Amino acid sequence: MTDDIDIDYYLTYPQNVGHYAGSYVLDIAECSDHLTVWLDRYIGVPNDNQLLKTKFQRNIQPLNTLTAEEAEVDESPLTLVDEKTLEKLKYDVCCLKPYSDISECLKFIKSQDNKKIFFISSGTIGKEIVPQIAELPQIHRIYIFCANIAFHAEWAMEHVDRISAMLEHHDDLLQRLTEDIADYLEEKGDDHLAHKDNNIARHCYAWATKLTFRTRDLVNTYVGGDANIGKTLARLKEKFDEAEKASQPTD
Repeated sequence: MTDDIDIDYYLTYPQNVGHYAGSYVLDIAECSDHLTVWLDRYIGVPNDNQLLKTKFQRNIQPLNTLTAEEAEVDESPLTLVDEKTLEKLKYDVCCLKPYSDISECLKFIKSQDNKKIFFISSGTIGKEIVPQIAELPQIHRIYIFCANIAFHAEWAMEHVDRISAMLEHHDDLLQRLTEDIADYLEEKGDDHLAHKDNNIARHCYAWATKLTFRTRDLVNTYVGGDANIGKTLARLKEKFDEAEKASQPTD
């Protein structure tokens, strides 16, 4: 059973992965220091809005490989011990954490001082919790998901420098979240590449590419496409190739 898997072991000790097994190891924790927290009266209730939560979890999780196109750039640890371990990892890293209770959510956020959190809240709850979390260093992005932006605009303006977006439709939220996580992974890749952590940089770029593919598909589905995504994919390919070349052993 997956409950018997010691995930801390895999977050602490590097494992050989993919077709590069034997040539390098990947510390998963280095590539997965972000997560998404969604605070909502209904989203946080177990078994409520399950299809929506599954859709978000599936789309923002870079350990998933959803298409043949993604498989071509995949750097996920698909050979990491076994499939059960991989499935367990998907619910412990880079994942979606739904909450319905403000106190429990706030306690969790404060305990994640070594993470970067993409935070989603409804407008009403956001009015209460955003002032409490806006300046926390682990809060990377804040999104307000509500049915009436104008109704919540006054309090939100007090935190305009910290709120990344206010959105009324879950498709727009998913697109923006996926794109922002991809941007974050690219930034992490840049940082690792600058510090000569080439293997980890390569994984960050590969995961960013997968999420950019998904952003492109969401844009195509919902608003007719975005030419800038093609430029992003080309840039990520160049960075991935640079990291891959730098990671090769020299004679």
